Amino acid sequence: MDTAVRFVIKKLVEIVEGFANEGLKEATSSLFQGLQIEEIQLELESMGSFLKDADRRKRRKFSNDGEGMRTFERQVREVAYKVEDIIDKYMYHIAEQDTGEGLVERAISLPKLYSYKRQIASELQAVKSDIQGISKRYKSYDLREKRSTSNANDDGGGGENWQHLRQHARLIPDVEIVGIKEDKKFLIKRLTESDQVPERVALSVVGMGGLGKTTLVTKVYNSPEVENHFDCHAWITVSQTYKVDKLLQNLMKELCKSTKEPIPKSVAEMDYIEISEMLISYLQKKRYVIVLDDVWEAIVWNDIQLALPNNGCGSRVIITTRMDDFASSFGVENVLRLRHLGNDNAFILFCSKAFSNKSCPPHLKPYAESLVKKCEGLPLAIVTIGGLMSMKEKSSLEWRMVEASLSWQLGNNKDLGGLKNVLLLSFNDLPYNLKCCFLYCSLFPEDCLIIEKRLIRLWVAQGFIQERRGQTLEEVAADYIKDLVCRGMLQCVESPFLIIKKVRMHDVLRELAISIGHEENFCYINDGKEETLNSKARYLSMSNSVVNVGPSNRHLRSLMLFKIEISSLSLRGILLSFKLLRVLDLEDSPIESLPDELVELFNLCYLSLSNTNVEELPESIGRLQNLQTLDIRQSKIDILPKGVEKLKKMRHILAYRYTERSVGNLNFVKFAQDIKFAQAPTGICNLMCLQTLEVIEANNEIVKKIGNLTQLRTLTIAKVERDHGVELCASLQKLESLRILSVIATREEEIINMEALSTAPTHLETLILAGRLERLPLWIVSLQNLTGVHLDSSQLNEDPLSSLQALPNLMTLYLAKAYVGTKLCFRRGHFLQLKLLNIERLTQLNQIKFEEESMTCIQLLFLFDCRNLKTIEGIQYSTSLQRLNLKEVSGELLGKIRGDEWVNFQHIPRLFNFNSTKGAYERLHQIFHTQVPSGAQDYQGRNEERQTSPPQTLTFRDVAVGEVRKDIAGYFLVARVLRNPSQEIFASPLSISLSHQYILHHHYHRTLPTISNSRSPVKMAFSTAFIIIVQKSNAL
Repeated sequence: MDTAVRFVIKKLVEIVEGFANEGLKEATSSLFQGLQIEEIQLELESMGSFLKDADRRKRRKFSNDGEGMRTFERQVREVAYKVEDIIDKYMYHIAEQDTGEGLVERAISLPKLYSYKRQIASELQAVKSDIQGISKRYKSYDLREKRSTSNANDDGGGGENWQHLRQHARLIPDVEIVGIKEDKKFLIKRLTESDQVPERVALSVVGMGGLGKTTLVTKVYNSPEVENHFDCHAWITVSQTYKVDKLLQNLMKELCKSTKEPIPKSVAEMDYIEISEMLISYLQKKRYVIVLDDVWEAIVWNDIQLALPNNGCGSRVIITTRMDDFASSFGVENVLRLRHLGNDNAFILFCSKAFSNKSCPPHLKPYAESLVKKCEGLPLAIVTIGGLMSMKEKSSLEWRMVEASLSWQLGNNKDLGGLKNVLLLSFNDLPYNLKCCFLYCSLFPEDCLIIEKRLIRLWVAQGFIQERRGQTLEEVAADYIKDLVCRGMLQCVESPFLIIKKVRMHDVLRELAISIGHEENFCYINDGKEETLNSKARYLSMSNSVVNVGPSNRHLRSLMLFKIEISSLSLRGILLSFKLLRVLDLEDSPIESLPDELVELFNLCYLSLSNTNVEELPESIGRLQNLQTLDIRQSKIDILPKGVEKLKKMRHILAYRYTERSVGNLNFVKFAQDIKFAQAPTGICNLMCLQTLEVIEANNEIVKKIGNLTQLRTLTIAKVERDHGVELCASLQKLESLRILSVIATREEEIINMEALSTAPTHLETLILAGRLERLPLWIVSLQNLTGVHLDSSQLNEDPLSSLQALPNLMTLYLAKAYVGTKLCFRRGHFLQLKLLNIERLTQLNQIKFEEESMTCIQLLFLFDCRNLKTIEGIQYSTSLQRLNLKEVSGELLGKIRGDEWVNFQHIPRLFNFNSTKGAYERLHQIFHTQVPSGAQDYQGRNEERQTSPPQTLTFRDVAVGEVRKDIAGYFLVARVLRNPSQEIFASPLSISLSHQYILHHHYHRTLPTISNSRSPVKMAFSTAFIIIVQKSNAL
């Protein structure tokens, strides 16, 4: 991995060019004269290029390089780290002496640097000798010597080990396969619908390594339905190394074998054009099916498809791949994204491999369940670890030891080699600059949901991001995340808000990253287990307990604490040891004060005190000249010291504290109230690198100068008054890069004057206005990139929807006390991208209308404190709606929803109303009125008119009925319920799918049913027939 080398080279260039310290530019340059820094730089650049070539080569083959190559990589990485330590140490001494404000004071401090120069010169000379020694030992090293001795790579099939693994996947018997029934059925249907779709169709099966793509497609490919449907077939394994002419030659051979025709002798000598023409001729009148297994690049398909004629015979191509972006290019209807196994199937699969009788003994179940949980539904991991445990003694002690040391097992146990190799294939395929980013994610605790913006800022602080013209480092880092998600190395976590993006690592991939990180001295994760801290590790995270550290760990660059009980005294000891830290993340730690040693961390780029009890920052924070991110959200810090003005490299300041209020399982921030802002000095507007400023309090000078920050992407400005409007708008017009803008009035009734903004930032994506508006600004409709609008306390007289409906990409809309009218109408053909709608405190609102073909993508709808709301019309058209939360709405509306209008709401899977007595949300159900004949008893033994909710409602699952017809309202009239429904079928004239659920709508008893003692599902025995009306329901 040459990321370490690249980072050191960058620092050397800064020194050579005199950019290390602006005030000591000349002195720095002269002090390094004679040390031949340029020579060290050139040697490292050569080694970096060498490693990059080796890395690229590793990506093109399955097997790793030999021990000699690994030794070379380790030595180069370590010598690069040494150079980095020396440079940082020297710059630390410069910063330590750079305390004067004028040139005279600085000149006086220069002699002190010479005492450090002698030591550093000696260290650099030793490193230079190390570099020369490494170079001499390996300059004749020939990469080609490490090429596989087999010819497997020449035909695009990958190495022999890889071929063996893929062949093994194709030989797994059906009895060992769990959880692929529906996917198999889907693929077979798509492959054999030639009459309906005669064109050639390419289907892609996509998922991370080990998810079972090859196994699934093998079962489909070998099924009688597929085998008998096509004239010829072929299976080609592509993998990462391939030659297109060799692939096509193999394809021709496989096709001939499938039809038992002789293979043309000239095939092996044909070039790309010749073999393509032969394939076109051979397949022109045949219905063929071809599997391209393990495709890594779109160019493979582009090369091959030209040789596959679209002959109108219903031919099919199946492509398996780990690359989601490539798979998506085939169209949504032609992509099958494999899902991880559910808990039950995962446990069944594990037990089938771990135990000869496929049953887990009770004393091992906790450990078995823990191991299965770590596999997170990844079939290869489950099968491999299950196979490992099948060879272990069936004792609690033995299983507990394996469960506690999975990352070590993954790196060292030969029985897990197949799993590691499959996962390593994805890791090795990563571009060199993404590998550090991926490994760094393992520092977060298991199952941690990582906020993307936090991860991006950390990567940037560590120097992992490669500069790209036309983009900020943060934008490049965001692309890195997308790349890792597409490759399945990170998983996207859907946020209820659809705003806060989060990712997580699969547990098995995290264990792999930890294993690699330990092997490469990259990181150490202290998660409470008894392990010795690796003295060479560069990145450290602690959770559950604090690990003992000392002088041997002084080269650490990153320290992340996760909810650790730590005192200021303990933190002081840590900082004394880690003077070269670039990242100090104390988020969620209950620390109350900062030690004085903090400001000595000259190298520090990232400081997070979020959600701590720290009350103040030192005035001397200005000494942290390299600081890029300062996160003090939810801390007790109310004032940013004036020293912040000196932080010229600052990119992100996050400084606010708010109160969250629960909304079911969600949280909303009430922007106009319950939010505290840290006061900032006016000079903060001179930090020209700032991209994020959350939050700054407005005053006459701030609103004028905020326009200086032309790099701003995110701005929250609070305590805005009406008189600030003109100056604020003039400043906002200069912020052309702005993506997120929040303007918060000093109080709820304060008018925000935003009309003076003639041209709003065109790239704006989220707009939050909290305060009174005389009218909705006209410029809003021009913001075609706007995806989120939050209007809080606007109190508009005019319906805001008439303007907002012109925004084609709006995905979230938050209206809180934003409108004083009585009706809102979402018109046909508008709000087509809207996914979240929150309507709150519209006290005059009595009707909401959703026209057909409006809000076609809506998923979440929240209605709070709309006490006069009596009607929601047209909600039945919002078929995509997944959740509706109601709180403090009128009893009349609730009565309609639970009664006569239930049919319009029943399609919503999660329908909740807030129970103020219990202080929690409860699922909202239809109310049923049942007349019980005199002398009869219902199944609860009560003889009275009653209201029931679904827990008492008769619910039929896969019930067979007879003599069915519909009444005029469209309900099914069931004249007879069969006594033994499990053995009967529907009678004519109407057949209803047995897979659906039916819920009792009204029932009129002749003789009431009795319920037999059974857990789930409820079994019913009927003594005589009775008439009921049932209606199909998807709401359960």
